Parts: sequence; C-alpha cells; structure tokens
Amino acid sequence: MQNQSLKHSFVVKKYFLVLDIGTSGTKGVLFDIDLNLMDEVRLPFTISHPKKGWVEENPRELYQKSVQVLKRVFKTTKIQPNEVIAFGITNQRETTIVWDQKTGKPVYPAIVWEDVRTKSVCKQLRKNETFIRESTGLTIDSYFSATKIAWILTHVPVAKKLLGLNRLQFGTVDSWILWNLTKGNVHATDETNASRTLLFNVHTRNWSRQLLHVFNVPRSILPTVKRSQDDFGVIEKSIFGTEIPIRAICGDQQSSLYAAGSRLGTTKVTYGTGTFIGQHLGSNFEIHKSFFTTFMPSGKKAQFALEGKISRGGKEVEPLLDYPKRLKKFLYKLAVDVNKLLKRLPIKPTKIFIDGGVMCDGIIGEFQASISHTNIVPLTITNGTALGVAKLLKEQM
Repeated sequence: MQNQSLKHSFVVKKYFLVLDIGTSGTKGVLFDIDLNLMDEVRLPFTISHPKKGWVEENPRELYQKSVQVLKRVFKTTKIQPNEVIAFGITNQRETTIVWDQKTGKPVYPAIVWEDVRTKSVCKQLRKNETFIRESTGLTIDSYFSATKIAWILTHVPVAKKLLGLNRLQFGTVDSWILWNLTKGNVHATDETNASRTLLFNVHTRNWSRQLLHVFNVPRSILPTVKRSQDDFGVIEKSIFGTEIPIRAICGDQQSSLYAAGSRLGTTKVTYGTGTFIGQHLGSNFEIHKSFFTTFMPSGKKAQFALEGKISRGGKEVEPLLDYPKRLKKFLYKLAVDVNKLLKRLPIKPTKIFIDGGVMCDGIIGEFQASISHTNIVPLTITNGTALGVAKLLKEQM
C-alpha cells in the first residue's frame, strides 16, 4: 500500500514555463522538454500618458496580470505546476520601478522605456558621452533607466523619505516581478537587463561607482546582478501550490537573438511593438555609430551584440488591419527602413532570422527578403523572446 502511494506521488517534470512581459501586455508561455510550444496566454496592460512624452504603467497590474496568465496556462493545458522543471522571465527592458522594500508598494507608476520626460537632463550630461559609451555600449538617452530613477528620486517626496530609511528598492520589470514571485526574498536582476540601465559597466560586469555618480543614483537601491542562467530562488508555494525554481532571466531583445543563435554574425529582426535589429558580436566589444552595443547572456566570457531600433511596429499595424493596401504600404516602408540598418551592420548576414507579432501573416518577411536580397528564416515560433529563455532553461538540465 505504501509503495502504491509513493508511485502515485512521483511526478515527472517535463515542461518549461516562461513569463514574457512586454510593453503592451504579458504572456504565459509553456514549452515541452524539446522546446515545442504547448500554450500561450496573453493579457493586455493599461498604458497611460499623463503628459506629452510621458508613458506609464501600473506596477501592480504588471504583476497581477502576469500571475493570471501563468495560472491560465496551467488551466488550459491541464498541466500541474509540479510538472514544471523550471521557470524563466523575459521582459521589456529599461522600464523603471521603485518601491518600498517593507510594504512592497511602488512609490510611483512604472516609467516605461518609451517615456522621454528626461530628455533635457540627458542633454546636460552629454559631456560624459564618451566615457558612458565605452563603459556601457549605450548612449546617454532617456530610453534607459538611469535618468528615470534620478527623476523619481528628485520628484517623488516619498522616494526621498524611504531612501533615508534604507527602504527604497529599484528594479527593471524582471526584478519587480521576481521580487513579488519570491515574496520579497530575492532582489536581483540579470546582466542583460542591468546592462540597459546606463549604470552597469559591461567590462567589469558590475554596477559602476563612476556611472552611479554621473546619474546621482545611490548603490543601496540597486538589485544584485546575476548571470542570465542562474539560481534566482523559487516561486513561493502560496502562488501556484508548489515551489517552482526560477533559473533564467533575459531582456526581450537579447533573448530573441539568443533564440536565433549564439554564433558570431547571427542576425535577427524582431517586428514587435517597436522593430529591433540585432547582430551577435561574440566576445568582441565594438562600437558602431547606428547601433547600441548590448550585453548578451554570458558564461565566464562576456558576449556582446549590436542592436538597432526603429520606433515603429505593432502599434501602427493594429489600426491598419482592416485596410490591406495601407497596411502593405506601411510594412513595405518598414522593411525598407530595416534594410537601411541591416546594410550598416559590420558583418553582412547570409540569413536573417525574424520573429515578433507583426510577421504573423508572412507579408513583412516577403518584403524583407525581396528588399534585402537575403534568406529570411522565421524562428520556430513568432515569440522568439520566450523561446530564448526556454533555451536558457533547457541548457541547464
């Protein structure tokens, strides 16, 4: 009888669970052990624009809807949480959240990467441009987290108060979600997300004292930085009824490039909310005028990629879905603009991997192939960001 109960209590773990928390919504994505997509559930976010150029989201909504999509994945697939080998997060990067460590309450809405309220501050910091570019691979831009954090510290009185009490914490979206899923036990991020803050030196692979000084950000509020493949604790038992190991975190664009491959010259285009071009540089840190140099998931040796951005994509496509001619015209122009960036890459790609919601109907892929005269290879699923993290999880088995 005892053997019988032991037999029934043994569960084979054979799935990977990924949270893909983007700008317009969050997805719970389930993969089997061979990285075949089992299910994907999405919920949209409310995005607010309190002033021109300001873009905000509610951190609590980001977390609550993330838990909801993960619960729905279990419900629709009838797979039990204790069948999951490991869990990972991929996320919109740079978006800035600051909260009270004691209560878990955000001191201000999440300031989204698209927000440009700190543009004038960035202009004043231009004298540090060369040092920052060489330390981070990035330019001084309101796009990144550093000036957003400084804005909150300057304009939100409760943030100053909590800083004095040593209760203030900052995190990008991954860090905020991780902190909540572990019930406040883990305040951490990974290198790919840290590298998009303007506060992380990609050569020393640490928060930089000099960069913190430039942007006037205190070290005490920052999360611990881990590798993309690491032990990030466990999802607390109270959330899904069982603990689930958290073993990978990676920023969305690095994750989709990782899904395409890790070889020198691997090139991908993600047609998402924005359109992103990435090319793997291997262990070479290079600076090229039209691109940011971004940090890739790395082992002992740091890995880098070039990243270019076009601020158009899914947002513009949605209203055009009922107007095929106008939609085709927009997609053709987008493919032309992508090609201009592709031509500036240091390594001429022999093939280009593509992913993202905008490529679903195949039109953009056809346009890109004819304009770029290059072999276009769609990733196995349109959601390359989730696939990259699933790959990071599987490699640790």
